Amino acid sequence: MNSEIKTFVINLINSESENTHLDFKKEQYPIGGKAHKKPEFLKDMLAFANLKTKRDKFIIIGVEESGGIKASLSSIVELNDQALYQQYLNQYIEPEINFEYMELNFEGNKLAFFRLFDNDKQPYLFKKDLIDKIYHFEKGSGFIRTGTSTRRLIRDDFEKMYSSRIPAVKDRSSDVSFHARLEKFNDPEIRSIHYLHLQIDATNHSSRSIEFDVEVKITKSQDYKIIHKQELEKFIEKGKNDSRSDHYHYNSFSPNLYLNTYVECSELNDSYFFERIPEKFQKVAIKLKQNSETKDLFNGQIAIHIENTTNIELEIIARSDDFLKGPLVEKINYPITVQ
Repeated sequence: MNSEIKTFVINLINSESENTHLDFKKEQYPIGGKAHKKPEFLKDMLAFANLKTKRDKFIIIGVEESGGIKASLSSIVELNDQALYQQYLNQYIEPEINFEYMELNFEGNKLAFFRLFDNDKQPYLFKKDLIDKIYHFEKGSGFIRTGTSTRRLIRDDFEKMYSSRIPAVKDRSSDVSFHARLEKFNDPEIRSIHYLHLQIDATNHSSRSIEFDVEVKITKSQDYKIIHKQELEKFIEKGKNDSRSDHYHYNSFSPNLYLNTYVECSELNDSYFFERIPEKFQKVAIKLKQNSETKDLFNGQIAIHIENTTNIELEIIARSDDFLKGPLVEKINYPITVQ
């Protein structure tokens, strides 16, 4: 990897002029003691790090430029320690800037270069004041590279940097689809009166989980009857209790206890309306994992008795903050036959 980078740097020296991603320096940045140009290193590193781009940036040492292009080479006697540069940066700059400092032998000269990479936490700023006779860098200030020059960050730069941190929001209504099918109930008593289970499943086609509330409207028809399964069970139980009461002439039977199905049903003028409500301590009704299917959104509570072969019209409505254009509405025309 290092050999590839060094080859790339040599090509920059030979064929590139200074630009937003490339700077030439004749000498190394002084790093020891109180060298009067020492803060210049911080300024240049900030300027490159604050440039929002995926490309690596390079400061090549030992190249004297004229008009932005290589004019001559100036060999380095001894390479400064990268750790000293890193320590100096960490002392004054936040967040931490990713870089490496490497030696490069080119045309008989000992050069060096800084490579800045993977810096995507803009803005990079001074975390404390650095003030002397030449430099005046206040806490919270910063620099950015524009062309071949460096300037201080202004308000517009900050706004662009912070707004770029917010990921692009995508409408996710296409990530979810619904499917309907008929199944037989396990309860033999319900099966004996020819009621079937209308099951609605949901599939998440994305690599991100998603949460939503869901309801379904089922168009009324003379060709079928729709009822909440739990209400059907109560009706069956009442019939059995009435029969027992008639036989024994008194009612001594305890009522059944019914669990919360988290499915509510209402009857409208032209349709049946089923709504899945959140379970206890939950904010939404349905949670779909990544690339997965959840079967039976309505917990087995949609019971249908088919009188004639026909089509059943369903309108499934899902509501989620991830559906930016409003509720996801999917209409299904499902064929049913007499069982």
